[in-house]
Amino acid sequence: MEESMKLIVTDLDGTLLSDEKRVSKYNIEILNRAVKEKDIELVVASGRDVYSIKNITKDLKVRYYICFNGAKIYSGDELIYKEFIDGEICEDILRKGMELNLQFSATSGNEIHYTKMDNEYTRLESEKDKLKFFCLKGKSDIQKRNFEKIVFVGLEVELTQLRNYVEKKYGNKVNTFYSGSGVLDIVNKKCSKGTAVEEIATLLNIDKSKIIAFGDNENDISMLELVGHPVIMENSREDLKKKKYYKTVSNNNDGVGKYINDNILNK
Repeated sequence: MEESMKLIVTDLDGTLLSDEKRVSKYNIEILNRAVKEKDIELVVASGRDVYSIKNITKDLKVRYYICFNGAKIYSGDELIYKEFIDGEICEDILRKGMELNLQFSATSGNEIHYTKMDNEYTRLESEKDKLKFFCLKGKSDIQKRNFEKIVFVGLEVELTQLRNYVEKKYGNKVNTFYSGSGVLDIVNKKCSKGTAVEEIATLLNIDKSKIIAFGDNENDISMLELVGHPVIMENSREDLKKKKYYKTVSNNNDGVGKYINDNILNK
């Protein structure tokens, strides 16, 4: 590794997490050693909400949390950055999604409006009292509201139709990303994992050449393209594998930890 790394940023699902949605003991040990022994900052960047991220990464020495694909950034418990999608745009997109028989979950502050509950919230029993849930049965339940992130789930053909509709009509207002199989995320145009990592790097006065990032999906590309040392997982999307990124083994084989151990701790 040509440059000594000063910041590690890692995606969660499909990257740091196993398919069972856990951070392995090995990954925890290696990441915490890198923070302590090499004086490296650790950042988690995910499409998830902060409650879910903190619950999953509670054993890691994380200082900054990038949530909703960059729509929110936390320094510890402090919200330091936030962007939302205009309410009229949200209303139109949700209605179009319903027309296409797609399920969705949309988040505004501590409110989650949904037709299908996002799995990340079903596992947060200890945080349920902090959140308000609103189940939407039909178009008449949709209100004009500024949402930070909307996530749609469904078949690829319907998701593609929705994405084409959104990008044609609001391409200058929102970003769309696939964050998993059959999962489409929508956030403000200003937001991406890349812009969020750049914001944190500026705050810490860290050159982008000294950042290593791990990812596996389309919503990770912006940060992989930004940093000096981009690494993808063996289980990454095929289109990412065609790019000139460094590679590690799969999420289920501790790919993040093994790469850091071999290229940072033992260098």
